[in-house]
Amino acid sequence: MEYPSINRSLLIGIILSIVFLSGWEWYCREQGFVATMEDTKELWAETRANLEDNNPNQLVSVSASRGHFDIQLNEWEALTGIRPLMLSADGRGPGAVLEDIVITTEFNGTILLNVTPDMFFVPKADSLFAWWRGKEWVDYYNKRTYAQLFNHQVSYSLQPFFAFLTTGEEGDPDLKSMVREWSNTNDRTKSGPPFPRFSYCDFERNTTMLDKVVTDTAFAAIIQRAWMFDTDSVNRFVDHKQSIFNFYLKLIETFKARGGKVIITRNPSHGGVRSYEKDVYPRSEWWDEFIEQANCPAYHFEDYPQLDQFYTPEWSHLSTPDARIYTTELVKILQADGVL
Repeated sequence: MEYPSINRSLLIGIILSIVFLSGWEWYCREQGFVATMEDTKELWAETRANLEDNNPNQLVSVSASRGHFDIQLNEWEALTGIRPLMLSADGRGPGAVLEDIVITTEFNGTILLNVTPDMFFVPKADSLFAWWRGKEWVDYYNKRTYAQLFNHQVSYSLQPFFAFLTTGEEGDPDLKSMVREWSNTNDRTKSGPPFPRFSYCDFERNTTMLDKVVTDTAFAAIIQRAWMFDTDSVNRFVDHKQSIFNFYLKLIETFKARGGKVIITRNPSHGGVRSYEKDVYPRSEWWDEFIEQANCPAYHFEDYPQLDQFYTPEWSHLSTPDARIYTTELVKILQADGVL
């Protein structure tokens, strides 16, 4: 039977596409990539939409990346029967998220608020990295369109099945990431050291650190250099400390007045990051003073052997096996104190 030439061309095109995409998928898997969700503003917004008004039993994690990596949803749910809503976000301060929850909703459950000093203790200013990056995702949630919702559903229906769709960081196998990396190599858009992906997440934004961070010290060192790039040797905001405190204190007071509960944590850090935090954000002058004024249950990892038994392989986040234990031990402490 003869087929029109256009049909033969279409068939050949489909076959070649399958062959090449299968080869690329195999290569990506061999390089250690996994089919995973891209942790974007769209996925964060979908999670944010699950926050419920007037639900005292709901718990939400609000933090920069340490709350995202270190709090594991399965372990928390296993001990409490409540699955946290993960609104912590990598490289994004919690201030704008906390403000959004307190001011624009009637949520009255529990907020698990983690303090990463240089992402937490910053003024409310759109010119500051830690503030505007958190606000960026809040604004997207409040302004997203039906077209954006539809595009998100289409994209995320495919990402869990194909590793070559992993996107968004240097070293990822998608075209966008490869172009970004090539441009950096040629000094066209480079603004800092390499920063490869070192985690992946699921639909609920439960995060898993790549094993490579633990097993490959050279890879971990790349991330360590990224943390230490362009850090300040002195605290630029020391003269604004009380106004920074007041921003959070007012939100916490408002939230508690309507029946909500805030639990504040300080998760582990080590190496150069910990040295930087001790120098620029001394505990006695920042954490201790803030907690005294906040009048909330507060837990610093250095105060509990159960929480201080780990080492963060890239100086700022727990490996996933350690994060599971950390979450379990934290919940046990909170339960023993009657906080949960």
